[in-house]
Order: sequence, then C-alpha cells, then structure tokens
Amino acid sequence: MKVITMRQRLIVALLLSIVIFSGILPVAAQNPEPTEVPPYDPTCPINMMEAYMSGWERNHRGSEGVIDVVTAAQVARGVYKAFEAIKPDCRNTIGGFKQTLLRSMHGDYPPEDLARLMSYIQEAVGDIPVYNDCSFMIASQYLRRVDWGDMPAVQIGKTIGEIFRTVREVVPNGECNGTFQIIQEIMSHIDDIPADASLITTLYKIVGDATEGHYLSNSSCNYTLAKTFFEKVQWDNLKAADILQLVSDTFKITYKISGDTSCDYDPALAITAMLLNDMYRFPPDASIIQRTYDAATGELVVTSTPTPTP
Repeated sequence: MKVITMRQRLIVALLLSIVIFSGILPVAAQNPEPTEVPPYDPTCPINMMEAYMSGWERNHRGSEGVIDVVTAAQVARGVYKAFEAIKPDCRNTIGGFKQTLLRSMHGDYPPEDLARLMSYIQEAVGDIPVYNDCSFMIASQYLRRVDWGDMPAVQIGKTIGEIFRTVREVVPNGECNGTFQIIQEIMSHIDDIPADASLITTLYKIVGDATEGHYLSNSSCNYTLAKTFFEKVQWDNLKAADILQLVSDTFKITYKISGDTSCDYDPALAITAMLLNDMYRFPPDASIIQRTYDAATGELVVTSTPTPTP
C-alpha cells in the first residue's frame, strides 16, 4: 500500500487552492456590485406639474385675472398622473431645467405629450454637470424669452435638443466663449424670441463670418460696441430673419472699424463707444455705428445750414 507523504499532501492542497481561486476570482471581476439607483422622489411629479400649471395659467385667466379652478384642477390632475407614470428625475441641474421648460409652455398640451417631452429631454440633454455649463446657460436664456406659440411638444423637444448640440460642439463642457456670451446678451433683450430651432446655430455662424473666424474676446472694442448697441436697440416685433440681419450688419461694421483691438487706444473708437453708451434707444439700424465712427474720425462732416435772418 502506497503511503502519501506530508510533502505530497501539501502539494495537493496547493493545487486545489489554485483551481478553486482561479474559478472564483474571474467571476467576481465580471460581476461587480450593482450601482445603487437613487431613490425615487415622489414630490418630483408634483413639482413638475406645478411648473407647467404656472405657465398654463398665464393663458387661461379671464379679463379680471380669474381662472376656472375646476378646469384647472382637472388639467393639473391629468398632468400629474402622466408625470407620475414615468417616474421623472428632478435632481440637480437637469431637474431645474425641466421645470424652466415647462413654465415656458403656456398652451394646452396633452399630458402624455408632456411626459414624452420630459423623457426626451432626459435622453437628449443628459446630465448637466455644473450651473455655468454654456449649453445650459444658452438654453435657459432662450427659455426665459421664447414664444412657443402653438408649437407641438415634440417640436419643442427637438428645438431644445438642437440648442444643446450646437453649443456642445463648440464648448463641450465649460463656460461660454465670447460669441456665446454675445448671443446670450442678444437674447436677454428680445421679449419674444422666435421658436426657431436653427436660430442659435445661425447666430453663431453669422458672428463667426462677420469677424472672419477670429476669436471674439469680451475685452475687444468689437465686442464692446456690439454689446452696447444690442443693449439699447429696439428689438420689438422683429422676425427671426430681421434679428439675424441686424446682428450680421452690426458685427460686419464693428469688426471692420475696430478689428480685435481695444477701444482705449484709438480716439475715434473711444468717441464712438462713449456716444453709443450715452444713447437711450436705437432703431434697429446698425449704420448708426458706422456714421458715428466716421464723424469721430473726421471723414463725415455735417455742415448745418444757417437760419436765414428774417
């Protein structure tokens, strides 16, 4: 009978250990602990319903500011149930953005369309890492001023998605550059921005073309003159095409006369910047910038006709 020595037993035990652990370890690596799903907040659909109703009420008040509370309650209940069914996410920046979007919609929308819109925004926009993210800033400014009119919810979602795509192509994750800063400035002065999905894209291209592709710095005279003019121009009742033309004309003029320089080292530019700043309102005509500059350089001289002596 063969006797198993102590040395042989140790070798067998070692081999068994290798076999066991070689089978266990890869399985453990392939099956990590599942990521914990954040708990659902039952107040989220209530908050989103309240956001939508705050916009809805603006278009459903009578001449004395009174709303039909029975009708409003039925609408609110339907909207809440649609939101509650999709278990929406209201956390962090994206939650606030969804509520801003709902407040901007003043029409009558089927509750199921609103729910689909919120799901689309979650998918198309995704996470917004910080509040100063440029795509978030541009889209939020747009929502504060847009007039959706009778645009369907699905088209509203596509418009918002287009804005985020446009900005993220240029600024993937960070603060706005000079061009997007001036676009924000423009939008902040228009009471009813046209609901046009291509507006932001076209504005960005127009400014780039007018400045010949140069980086638009907020310390340049070009930026200063345009910003001052946009602050005081009469934007009322301008259509999308009129807005684009005015922005194009403005930057073609300001870049031609100042380039990338500062206003501080050229007396004519300094005079132009000073006088634009001193004005209260401008008609939507950028040629006033050129005429002011020409007069400041001495190239445009207006001689007053003397009053005849009676």
